[in-house]
Amino acid sequence: MLIGVLSDTHGDLKKLEQCLGLMKNAEYILHAGDFYEDAQKIARAMSLKVIAVTGNCDYMVRGPSEEMLALGGQQVYLTHGHLYRVKQDLSLLVERSRALGADVTVFGHTHCPLILRRDGILFLNPGSPHSPRHGHEPSCALLELTRTGSRAKIILLP
Repeated sequence: MLIGVLSDTHGDLKKLEQCLGLMKNAEYILHAGDFYEDAQKIARAMSLKVIAVTGNCDYMVRGPSEEMLALGGQQVYLTHGHLYRVKQDLSLLVERSRALGADVTVFGHTHCPLILRRDGILFLNPGSPHSPRHGHEPSCALLELTRTGSRAKIILLP
């Protein structure tokens, strides 16, 4: 199963469209917050299942702050990351992911792409197509899930 992964789109519909153009074979889109409304726009415009959570910039928006999903034979935990202070380190997020039994954790908030395996869990931050930080390029990601494992790829926008 191929899944498109976005975070921190911040209402930039032009960059969002670029990302979606690079995810043509995806069966699902995961949006890890900031802006939850962008995920709703994707869901209305495309025939894909879009699953999203709210982030720290989703003021006055109703939506879940985290989701636990069974996808492609894997347990996927989706959160923005701000509640786990991911800008400082990943220790709280790792602890939460272990407690939930996650195989994969998707998060955002830092605006920096990251693929990391820790404690048997794949951690994926797609970065930000709108406002990347610390010298990174605008990005999104693809996540491939099978019953036997997972892998991720960061996609840099042209």
